[in-house]
Amino acid sequence: MIKKAHALSFLLLWATFICADESNTVIATIPVGYTPAGIAITSNSLFAYVANNNDNGVMNGDTVSVLNLTTNTVEKTISDASFNQPYTVTINPAGTKAYVTNSNSTTVTVIDLATNTVIGTIGGFDGPSGLVITPDGTRAYVNNYGGPEGLGSGNGTTVNVVNLNTNEIIGSAITVGTAPSALAITPDGTYVYVISYTTGDLSAGTISIINTMNNSVRLNAISGFSGPFAIAITPNGQYAYVTNFGSNNFSPVGTTVSIVGIVSNTIVATITLGIQPAGIAITPDGSFAYVSNYSTVYNGMDFSDLTSSQGTVNIIDLQTNTVIAPIIGVDFSPGAIAISPNGQFAYVSNYDSNTVSVIALPSITYDLNRLTPHYNLQLDETITKFNQAGL
Repeated sequence: MIKKAHALSFLLLWATFICADESNTVIATIPVGYTPAGIAITSNSLFAYVANNNDNGVMNGDTVSVLNLTTNTVEKTISDASFNQPYTVTINPAGTKAYVTNSNSTTVTVIDLATNTVIGTIGGFDGPSGLVITPDGTRAYVNNYGGPEGLGSGNGTTVNVVNLNTNEIIGSAITVGTAPSALAITPDGTYVYVISYTTGDLSAGTISIINTMNNSVRLNAISGFSGPFAIAITPNGQYAYVTNFGSNNFSPVGTTVSIVGIVSNTIVATITLGIQPAGIAITPDGSFAYVSNYSTVYNGMDFSDLTSSQGTVNIIDLQTNTVIAPIIGVDFSPGAIAISPNGQFAYVSNYDSNTVSVIALPSITYDLNRLTPHYNLQLDETITKFNQAGL
């Protein structure tokens, strides 16, 4: 008779081939909270934290979902009075804390990842909508998009620096372009690139560059973006990729990604994608970028009948800077996208569907710990069939 361990080994080997065949397809859809936005993944690729923005103001709907990436289920939902339209989640290099920006208030919430509980808040911001941390884990840079207790949404013009040892803002606010929507830090931690949405009009968006050694800034150093929404820097630090979403009024509609040369600090190429490129993430080996297309437009006259349709994800080959097949269908209004540190899966938050789509990426090997739960239910049946065959 065949032994259970042998059957499991065979089944997992078979599952590995199946997953290889399913690369660049959605293999799971995880229901989360209301209007999910930013996603952060732990360094061991086992858990993800999703900021549920709760844009429609559902009572007690401002939460963070903790996803178990082995089973692709919600392990815990974190609620706290400090959450106010949580928008992004950033995990520190040590993997001990997560920082959640509250886009409708003046605070950043701190979560202890060992217990998945809120352990504090940092105040003094204005509609914070993004946060990056220096490689040594001592400082954070937070962009102020503008909120109801400050200049108003889209009217912010600053970035704050936070001492993460004391959880306090240090120094004066750094002036950047209007409506800073996102930011990214170079792999060596030397520069922070801040994209400013401004009006969302064609070529009105900018990038300001902060030198982290002295926090000096090159204000609006690079121009020519159209409603820039997200930014990702390649692992080698040579290029930044910026999604051009277009106007928040959904007209004009953006359809491109701009490539910025980090050395020249100029736009070196533009790639045409789907409707409203939103989130972007680059694989750990720097080979590909995955871009979510929000696909939500007005179908009526005078900005009426706002309609979301099935969103998509495009793949960019970063060696040739060309879009390659396939176009991956996800749920409605996909925004943020994150790739696991092991490079095996991408996770897309679908704003209007209240879900996260899981995409299997091309990989030579897959983590068997991820595969085991999906196929354990088939194990007894497989053993029975092997035994019936006399194996």
